[in-house]
Amino acid sequence: MPRLQAPHEMMRPRAPHEMMIRPSDATPDYANAMMKPEPELEFQALKLSDFDKVGDLGEGACGVVTKVRHRGSGAVFALKTAYYSDPNSEEEAEVLRRVGRSPHLVRCHAIFRGADDEPAMLLELMDAGSLGRVLRHRGHDGLPEPALAEVAARCLAGLAHLHYSCRVAHLDLKPDNLLADGRGNVRIGDFSVSRILSRVPGDRLRVSVAVGSTAYLSPERFAPNARAGPRGACAADVWSLGVTVLELFSGRCPVLPAAQRTSWEMLKEAICCGEPPSVPEIATASASLRGFVDACLQKDPKRRATVAQLLAHPFVAGRDVESSRRSLREIIVETMYKQGAKDREERA
Repeated sequence: MPRLQAPHEMMRPRAPHEMMIRPSDATPDYANAMMKPEPELEFQALKLSDFDKVGDLGEGACGVVTKVRHRGSGAVFALKTAYYSDPNSEEEAEVLRRVGRSPHLVRCHAIFRGADDEPAMLLELMDAGSLGRVLRHRGHDGLPEPALAEVAARCLAGLAHLHYSCRVAHLDLKPDNLLADGRGNVRIGDFSVSRILSRVPGDRLRVSVAVGSTAYLSPERFAPNARAGPRGACAADVWSLGVTVLELFSGRCPVLPAAQRTSWEMLKEAICCGEPPSVPEIATASASLRGFVDACLQKDPKRRATVAQLLAHPFVAGRDVESSRRSLREIIVETMYKQGAKDREERA
């Protein structure tokens, strides 16, 4: 087995939504889980054979994700293994090398190579699952504004690192790809369709943006063989952020009426021909939240706010940071407790 490639050795984590831990894998002692420090391992010296499989976490079109335990330390991780080596999986691996150790992105500790040279990515395991899972536990209740402002701030910090430091567009931002842990951290995951916008200084690549989850695509991404340069690709992420914030607020995907069944054609019609989604007039919401969503969901990508502008928006910049963090952490931990109670009841 060749030596693994450590991200910090390279130029610069797919932590997919299906990485979300299953109920049986949840940590029962949540108070201890929140205080548990990250494992200290010499990742450069490790091999793929140093890890034992604990269970399956998910499977997607590009690869399979398993929960693994390091045999020596007992530390647990998520391991995403591509089915085979192809340009998409190689692009994802290169993105993971670039993003490094941002506190707002799911961390990739190392990239191994499998028997057929396919990448196997050792990822941070986020023990509370995704914010999509949090919404499903809350029923039709969305997040309160303080918690939502904290989520938006963390997403923007992650996108700023991707767009400005790494020259990468995420292209699949949604609640299921925002992963949480018992400490109240929320990080962007799943880089399976992300695109590198610049490979050398001064480079300005045009990349395919006709990828990602349909309900979160901006109108211009429905064009046949849609491609965009760095500005347009980053603007696509801003639209997805707006839809994500609106869904987390309302408790449901806001593109179509709640009772309406969705299809690709219906979503395309609604997004391209209808009015942009917005906070309902009857909803109890602050002017700053309404303004933030509107700034994200401009149908013309040139009129959309940039990540830098949104970081200065009152909804984010004017939040009470301590209160917002506490609100978000309490919701995440409450979801973990409820899931744990449900698991115990099902096993009884």
